[in-house]
Amino acid sequence: MKTISYSSGEVIFREGDPALTMYEIRKGSVGIWLDYDSEEKQQLSVLTEQQLLGEMGLIEDCPRSATAVALEDGTVLQEIAEEEFYDFFEKQPERLLEILRQLSARIRVNTRQYQAACLALREHVEAEKAGKEKSAELNQQLQEISQAAKKRKPGYSVMESSFYPYVREDLAATEGNRKLVKASVFERLMVKSLDPGDMHVNPDDEFADPTVGPNDRIINEYVHEIPRLRHFDEPVFPSPIMVFKMETGGYMIQNGHHRWAASLKSGLSKVRAAIMNP
Repeated sequence: MKTISYSSGEVIFREGDPALTMYEIRKGSVGIWLDYDSEEKQQLSVLTEQQLLGEMGLIEDCPRSATAVALEDGTVLQEIAEEEFYDFFEKQPERLLEILRQLSARIRVNTRQYQAACLALREHVEAEKAGKEKSAELNQQLQEISQAAKKRKPGYSVMESSFYPYVREDLAATEGNRKLVKASVFERLMVKSLDPGDMHVNPDDEFADPTVGPNDRIINEYVHEIPRLRHFDEPVFPSPIMVFKMETGGYMIQNGHHRWAASLKSGLSKVRAAIMNP
């Protein structure tokens, strides 16, 4: 873990950046902003000494949801990288309670905002049905809801996995090129060591559906298990990845997409696989 010093106004990370680290504030303060580089930027909170920031992106393995900016000269942060994450909380398990409290507070705020929005929309519908004029307060609430909706980035889903852009690219690369070939009896009987780079997403599997999978939590669990599972420099998962041999020479995954994704994230050159072709 290393410490980094920031000047007032210096950006620590930006909204949309990959979340590769989290931080603990050792000195100074940090502002958390939405749309920081726009005229409509909004400050969400101010964090001070001993507080954590950037932890949710690391836990979820998702891009940064906001921008962090140092508010004082000489603001000092301790940087905690992904590979140091478990050690940090193992030595300080009480810090997990801090994260749970922050999550609880966010959920409470979001619930209140959701309930207020539902109430405003119900009053709007009832006023429209009765032909009544909407109150100034109701008009203000509807305007705030509309403005919040407009700030949503087009085409962005908060549920989309950070691995899904790779899935999209892989599906596009194999489009119209997924014809299977017959495999020999020997190929089907033997578990092979294959390059995960030669494996491709099955378009019919829920892993290819952005509303269902991939699941970042499952992928990261496999990533952290890989060092323990190594045997003769090759990770031995509980079961091999099941694949179909393709005419192009590659392999389409039948079962084991999350293990495959973890293998790619870990930079493995070989994984165990079983060919399922008839």
